[in-house]
Amino acid sequence: MTTDLDELANRYVAVWNEPDQLKRRNGIERLWVQDGLHFTPTREVKGYEALEARIEESHNKFVRDQGFVFRVLGEPLGHHGVIKFYWVMVDPKLDAIKAVGSDFLCLDESGRIASDHQFTEPLTRA
Repeated sequence: MTTDLDELANRYVAVWNEPDQLKRRNGIERLWVQDGLHFTPTREVKGYEALEARIEESHNKFVRDQGFVFRVLGEPLGHHGVIKFYWVMVDPKLDAIKAVGSDFLCLDESGRIASDHQFTEPLTRA
C-alpha cells in the first residue's frame, strides 16, 4: 500500500471544513471504511452515519457558527499502515490558533481509515 500522506491529511481536514452535507458525506466515504471508527477521549463512533453526525456537529459548532478553519500543521508521518499528523483550528479573521490537535489513523489495505484516534493538545500561552 502506498499512501500520499499529505494528500490524505489534507482530505481529512477538508471534510471537517466542508459546508455541503452531500460533499462531506462523500468525503467521509472516500476516507473511512464502512465500519470505520473514530475515537476521542470522550467519544467512540462507528460507521458512516455516526461519523457524519460527529463531523457535522463539530463543523456546525466551530466552522459554521464561529468561522474557524481546520488546517494541517507540519508534515504528516506514517509507516506500516498508520499515519500521525497535527492540525490547528484557526480564527482566520485574527490569524489566531484556537486549538491544536493530532490524529493517529490506522489504515486498511486499500489506504482507507479503519480507526481514527483524535487528540486535542493543550494550547501553551507565552
